[in-house]
Amino acid sequence: MSITKNIFKCLLFLGVLLQATLTFAQNVTVSGTISDASGKTIPGATVTVKGTTTSAAADASGAFSIVVPAGSTTLIISSVGYVPSEVDVTGKTSVTVTLQPDSQSLEDVVVVGYGTVRRKDATGAVASIGTKDFSSGVISNPMQQIAGKVAGLTITIPNGDPNADLTIRLRGQTSLSGGQTPLIVLDGIQLDDPNQIASIPAGDIASYDVLKDVSATAIYGSRGANGVIIINTKKGAAGRTRVEYNAYIAFDKMSNDYDLANSAEWRQAAVSAGINQGTIDGLDKGANTDWSKAITRNAFTHSHNVALSGGSGTFNYRASVSYMDQEGIVLNTGKEQFGARFNAQQKALNNKLDIRFSVQYNENQQKYADYAIFAYINTALPTYPVFNPDGSYYQFNGFEQQNPVARQELQTNQGKQKLMQVLGGADYEIIPGLKAGVLGSVSRFNILRAYFQPSLPGVGNINSANQSSADVNSLKGDVHINYVKSIGKSNLNATVVHEYNQFKNQSFSAAGQDYLVPALGPWFLGGGNPTQNVIASSQIQYQIASFLGRVAYNWDNKYYATASFRRDGSSKFGENERWGNFPSASVAWRIKGESFMDGISWLDDLKLNAGYGVVGNQDAISPYATELLQGGSTRYYNPSNSQFQYPQSYAITQNSNANLKWEERRGVNVGLNFAILRNRVTGNINWYNDRTKNLLAQYTVPVPPYFYPTILANVGELTNKGLEVQLAADIVRGKDFTWNVGGQITRNRTKIENLSGDIEGTPVTLDEVVQGQATGRGYAANYITYLKVGYAPYVFQLAEFAGLDPNATGASNQLYYLPDGQTTTSVSAARKKIIDPTARFNYGFNSTMGYKQWGLNFFLRGVAGQKIFNNYQNVTSNFGRLPGNNITKEGLKNGFRGSQTASTYWLENAGFLRMDNATLSYNFTGIRGIETLRAYVTGSNLFVITDYTGQDPEIQVGNSVQSYIDANVSGLGYYPRSRTITIGINVALK
Repeated sequence: MSITKNIFKCLLFLGVLLQATLTFAQNVTVSGTISDASGKTIPGATVTVKGTTTSAAADASGAFSIVVPAGSTTLIISSVGYVPSEVDVTGKTSVTVTLQPDSQSLEDVVVVGYGTVRRKDATGAVASIGTKDFSSGVISNPMQQIAGKVAGLTITIPNGDPNADLTIRLRGQTSLSGGQTPLIVLDGIQLDDPNQIASIPAGDIASYDVLKDVSATAIYGSRGANGVIIINTKKGAAGRTRVEYNAYIAFDKMSNDYDLANSAEWRQAAVSAGINQGTIDGLDKGANTDWSKAITRNAFTHSHNVALSGGSGTFNYRASVSYMDQEGIVLNTGKEQFGARFNAQQKALNNKLDIRFSVQYNENQQKYADYAIFAYINTALPTYPVFNPDGSYYQFNGFEQQNPVARQELQTNQGKQKLMQVLGGADYEIIPGLKAGVLGSVSRFNILRAYFQPSLPGVGNINSANQSSADVNSLKGDVHINYVKSIGKSNLNATVVHEYNQFKNQSFSAAGQDYLVPALGPWFLGGGNPTQNVIASSQIQYQIASFLGRVAYNWDNKYYATASFRRDGSSKFGENERWGNFPSASVAWRIKGESFMDGISWLDDLKLNAGYGVVGNQDAISPYATELLQGGSTRYYNPSNSQFQYPQSYAITQNSNANLKWEERRGVNVGLNFAILRNRVTGNINWYNDRTKNLLAQYTVPVPPYFYPTILANVGELTNKGLEVQLAADIVRGKDFTWNVGGQITRNRTKIENLSGDIEGTPVTLDEVVQGQATGRGYAANYITYLKVGYAPYVFQLAEFAGLDPNATGASNQLYYLPDGQTTTSVSAARKKIIDPTARFNYGFNSTMGYKQWGLNFFLRGVAGQKIFNNYQNVTSNFGRLPGNNITKEGLKNGFRGSQTASTYWLENAGFLRMDNATLSYNFTGIRGIETLRAYVTGSNLFVITDYTGQDPEIQVGNSVQSYIDANVSGLGYYPRSRTITIGINVALK
């Protein structure tokens, strides 16, 4: 029996060995390299054995190796941007593969709203930018990745605060009172608040598509007036599993200080100003404190992103987790961000049914700066110490003067933001070319704030605390039908959509004072003086219903026409104007496709396009702006109720206006796209002319017949005209060395055409509206910028400075021009000069070089012709501040005496050229188990070339009445900007 068993075991072993031998003999290992037509290798290209799920990826040098099973003879080689190639490997163990560029690749497809189109077939002004062109470094807001890189898109980073919102403008200012930020669409979800983009981890984003002209944005109707930015996140790819890890660490320090005098300079200046020595000695505590350095630190940031993606022929997925901990350079400030995202796509029923799903959750923990401390920096004397010898805070107090370090460190000033979005959709192909589908999303955004101010050293304030919570929620859904048909040279694409959006926002806040146990901070609001408790709450909701359609036709890829129509209804508007119509039409002509262009071999593409459209803007009004409203007024005495003798009274706070309607923007765009020298040089030029009508603004009306002295109404017009040029060039296309450059330049002019009109028979006329003011000690309602008919928004009206009087014996030596050209010391009598501060043009320039595994990239961006009122220097560069406040080094030498005044002297040229970032990278190759490994170092904000004497020329130039005013006083200061060094890695595992 044992012999039989042994014989059986031997036979079984020999059988297994024979099978393994046969299998080994039948499998073949094929290796090779993959490159493009110019000989440049294509890292990451996918190699798949046809008819199987066996696949591999080319390494950083374009090399691959794959085991081909028995019976298989063909490899499929593919890569984004190239035409897939099938290679016969019968009897071969080594192959060399050359891929040809694909003019219809995914990289050449842009999202245009409710659909996609090949870039070459777009009839509107649309720009796209992908990961290879993103800026590197510490990215607090994803929009920083494309700042300065898209013609017509201006992204202003007003300071170095990691929690600050960016100012985003697309083709100028489109409203005087409404929102100016473009609509942001994230994977098909229209964000309820554009600032929600700061909650999205930058590492999850694959590309941006920017819809610029009105004919392109009209498909979004009432939400497209400011342009549209479509953000596409990274997706999985079928065929292989991919694990990615991207991480960096960064070191920040303040890039520029506040130019303030040190102790020795302050003492000398005080003597020169004629200050009594006894007074000087009383203020001199023996310290030499640089208060800007005292409230700042060298900050550290680290960021991590892990992603897993893959799929089969009918299913793909991608999941990612992100974490970033960013210290602010100001003490006790920073941002901690966590994000998780999952998306998947499933095809079923013979690929007729396409289902997609995504969910994301992002959470930001934030520590905020108290912007009052930036004023205290320039008022605190350098002779004051930060701390006493025993380690306690040194105490001092005066007008806008206290220890800024104590205030910032002792306060609790923090928040939390939570964003969750869920999207689901399905499309079914009814017959070839005809698809019907549904798409729905849920968005939940919650903002929590907590604040506690203790009794500050030397200030004598009563401690206070508050908390607030706000929810911004929405439900969105649509039903859509799409039909695509080609007959001969005719190509048709039609889309019909019904969309419904519901919005509901809620807020709650509570505040109190005089807490017995300060250690509890803002977490026991009921523990203070009950007579000081304040509670507030609100809720608003509104709906938007839409019907829209678009038809796109092209013949022979030469002649294109696109038309769209959208009808929006919003519950925000009065019953007479609840619905709005937003049409658009655009055409294009591919001139290169004509027979008379055949002999021009150096010209690869030439396309002319033109479009016209109408869009609306409803951001300027609240959901109840059309109603007659009553609100809380003063309290009154009611002796009949002993428990509540001072109830709330109510009064009318808003007039009704049933004729309130959409702001309406009508625009024309003409563009030219071209490519020459085998696509080495590509570019586009766009000219546009937009007019916004029915501007929403508050106007003064008589009482009676109105109940309230102001009313929100549609009166006025403004225009935007501009020219955009975008260019890119491959200077060198070598096998080992490549060099490409790109850039853009944009000129936009905004002009207020009219501010007068008629409201229900009541004429309203405005020539100008006050906006920003000079601030600081000695100023009160000193308005210096205006909305003025015939000019750009925020023009300055300033006393014209005539110089300093060397013979002046009074307190002031400042002179101004009178209307007749003579001079005066009276600023109120001086003639006023109107000056437009807006930039003549914005520009950006990018250069990328590669040598074998090395890469070097730098990006410059700038503004030309901008002017800024240097309110900071205006207040702090004056001997009149001495001895109680500090003075700038500029103030030690400029000779100004007397109270500060708002004159043209302080309106400075603030154009600049900034080295935004520079990156040196290296790609490691030949490491087993690793598909790609890239290490890099990035420097951000490396230098700024400017004539501006303030801390930084890039300040708020929109979203604020204080635009173009660099105050840095009275709580209106700027968080200092930082210079950053980032060290990072990008890893992908096989």
